[in-house]
Amino acid sequence: MSPEGLPREITRLALHLERLRPGVLDGPGPDPELARAIGAQPRPAPADFVVRASALRREIAAGGLPASSAAHWDALLVALHCHARILAGDRPGYLDEVRALFGVSPRRTDPDRYREAHRVLAGLLPGRGPVAPRMQAYRDADLVPPALLGAAVTALTAELRRATGERLGLPPGEQAVVELVRGRPWTAFTRYRGGLRSRVSISTGARLRAGSLLPLLAHEIYPGHHTQYCRAERAAARHPELALRLVHSPQGLIAEGAAEVAATVLPGPGWGAVAQRVLAGIGVRIDGGLAERVETALELLGRVRQDAALLRHVDGAGPDEVVAHLTRWLLLPEDRARRVLAFLDHPQWRSYPVTYAEGAPLVRDWLARVPDGPVAGLRRLLDNPVLPADLAAPDRPEIGNGSDPAAPAGLPVPRP
Repeated sequence: MSPEGLPREITRLALHLERLRPGVLDGPGPDPELARAIGAQPRPAPADFVVRASALRREIAAGGLPASSAAHWDALLVALHCHARILAGDRPGYLDEVRALFGVSPRRTDPDRYREAHRVLAGLLPGRGPVAPRMQAYRDADLVPPALLGAAVTALTAELRRATGERLGLPPGEQAVVELVRGRPWTAFTRYRGGLRSRVSISTGARLRAGSLLPLLAHEIYPGHHTQYCRAERAAARHPELALRLVHSPQGLIAEGAAEVAATVLPGPGWGAVAQRVLAGIGVRIDGGLAERVETALELLGRVRQDAALLRHVDGAGPDEVVAHLTRWLLLPEDRARRVLAFLDHPQWRSYPVTYAEGAPLVRDWLARVPDGPVAGLRRLLDNPVLPADLAAPDRPEIGNGSDPAAPAGLPVPRP
């Protein structure tokens, strides 16, 4: 098969799997005409796609593509092969599933790290006594008044869009429509519709806090997911790999990692003061410096969900043990911990916590090593096909591209 034909065949495979398991693709497929044609065909057996993914991996290896491009397509095929196996009833073990889908090995965290985060929070939060009830009281007092939520979201989004456009760059004509919705199990969700357009849904039932609202919007919109989609669409002319986006893939891990650290890049350190100024303009008052310090401390607890997933799916812990782990270390009430458990038990999402736990530190550490600064680093990250191994420091040998131990690791980040 010619190098030009391989991307179309991989896209065809992804569209077939999306039809069988909605949520494989992240956003619209890159070839609407092909998607319509596939939708009109009889549904093949999932086992056929296992064979097809393996065959396409062999084609990639012999296809004459540039090394970085071949590695990226191969990582996508490893993830698609895993999806096909699951659909065919041959589910791999949890650790193998995470490695195949996301290209990293999940690590457990020393509880002393969480104890240190609790000590930091105890020194920041008002009041005395155990940190868990003080954290809950802080969260309750920080809730955005429902009548002001829409105005707060609009004002902060406008500020983030301005900063992102000025310092990172936005394609002309991009647009993110933000809506408040009810009755959703998640806090926020960005759906890319193609053509530089996204719809961002913010759940009114998610107990949104004023002090965490700017990082949430930075994650979802500017310079987070919406910005990622827009820049990737423009860059796909040079890098066709960027046109096919998979939720459960090494791409997804880097996308979530970049979104998690977005506020620390734009506006950057001191974002709390920006949030305080913008929110004061609509009548919501926060201590921006305290909010930033609290959110930074909570980042140290970002791996608790992954530890809970390992406890559940590798160690075989029961629901009550996992809930106890979440309430203790995440400082959550039991009802919210059980909602987290439901996510960890969902067949399609059980492996997803790795995107936050491993993706965020991977991106954060790499951005800190970029000589020309984190904004330039983020621009490079969004405009080029990048895999976890491309960002790994020398002390992270366990990170590879997909599940193939022979896959290249430590590749230099492609330059524009």
